[in-house]
Amino acid sequence: MIRWKYEISIHKLPPSPQKEEKIIRCDQAGQCFVHDASRAGTGWLENIFKERGEKGWELVQSGYHNQELLCIWKQREKAGAKR
Repeated sequence: MIRWKYEISIHKLPPSPQKEEKIIRCDQAGQCFVHDASRAGTGWLENIFKERGEKGWELVQSGYHNQELLCIWKQREKAGAKR
């Protein structure tokens, strides 16, 4: 049976060279969401993915809120690894 271990990391978005803009979008049911439009680029995110990937971690899910990115990672446990 394959076993997985998980890790959660939080990453602060780098400062943007331009003023950030908040965008509010609402659906037809009346639920509204605030989105921060970041102009910091994606290079910092690619670096995180590369660093984790080289260590055998796979991104399972991510969520963005208030200039922070929460990432959930999984990695296959080595055979015979103790919990």
